[in-house]
Amino acid sequence: MTYSIQTDEKTNITTITLVNGDLTASFLDFGARWHQFLAPDKNGKLENILLSLDTLEEVLVDQAQFGALVGPVAGRIKNAKWKGISLDKNLGNLHHIHGGSKGWWCQFWNYEIIEEKESIKAVFSLTDTLSGYPGPIHVTNTYELTQTGVTMTTSVTSKEVTIVNPTNHVYFNLSGDAKRKISDHLLTIKSPHILETGNLNIPTGKLISVENTGYDFNTPRVIKEAIKELKTGIDDAYLLENTSPQIILADSISGRQLTIDSNRQSVVVFSTTGFNDSFKVNGQSMSSEIGIALETQELPDITHYPEWGNIEIIPNETKTYQTTYTISSP
Repeated sequence: MTYSIQTDEKTNITTITLVNGDLTASFLDFGARWHQFLAPDKNGKLENILLSLDTLEEVLVDQAQFGALVGPVAGRIKNAKWKGISLDKNLGNLHHIHGGSKGWWCQFWNYEIIEEKESIKAVFSLTDTLSGYPGPIHVTNTYELTQTGVTMTTSVTSKEVTIVNPTNHVYFNLSGDAKRKISDHLLTIKSPHILETGNLNIPTGKLISVENTGYDFNTPRVIKEAIKELKTGIDDAYLLENTSPQIILADSISGRQLTIDSNRQSVVVFSTTGFNDSFKVNGQSMSSEIGIALETQELPDITHYPEWGNIEIIPNETKTYQTTYTISSP
């Protein structure tokens, strides 16, 4: 196991690169981002299986949160209100999304490296006083690189009663260096329901069955076949079953398979359908279905639907969230 640390003079962003066996993962202190993940294909060729912005200058102005730790609350909060507290209206000048325009994804974090017997960790920490949430909120986000994948552990405490529902906004493409679309990937999600949404993807309060719909991935399904039915693609929250693995993403050509297990309630799946832009990822312009986001979290806008659960945190309470990403190839 080895690691390296390099700080870019232009952006002041520090890149931390961890190596363990056949896997290499790099992380950035800006947004506690998971920036790259190099894994072998069936022939042993190491390639990046994440969507990665080409330059750190692009990372510094990124509004799509590539690989970032998103919080305090990921997803949407209707009318940007929680118990009379007004949050940043950064979605349609009406609603709140992804912790606001000064959320965790665009703050610089402190970091340290911890070497264990069989793994190596990049530990990021932040005391958030900028996002506009009650606090201050202290968060620690640990990426542990093993010989089989990455385990992300996020622990949060607060000085005041507040709300937290973090996620990681990482985009995957198992073809390697995004040389093919994710359309031919096989996707499995152990989930009976998705969250119904309305205008601007604001939840309506209803859970709807995926059975006999384009949203059903309970058995392995080619993504493009589902999108033929869904037209605008996938940008939806799936209520996860308590089973293992909960999510499987596979690419038959490279032979890579990613499994995801989490103690989170749901996963938001975004197929990047229609996401075309001029900025560059993996040496090419951002384009539709070049990657897929699999964002584990509690259900979006859960603050307005207490029957789904509670994301409040009381003073000196610690909430801990964990998601494990395991990568394999034949």
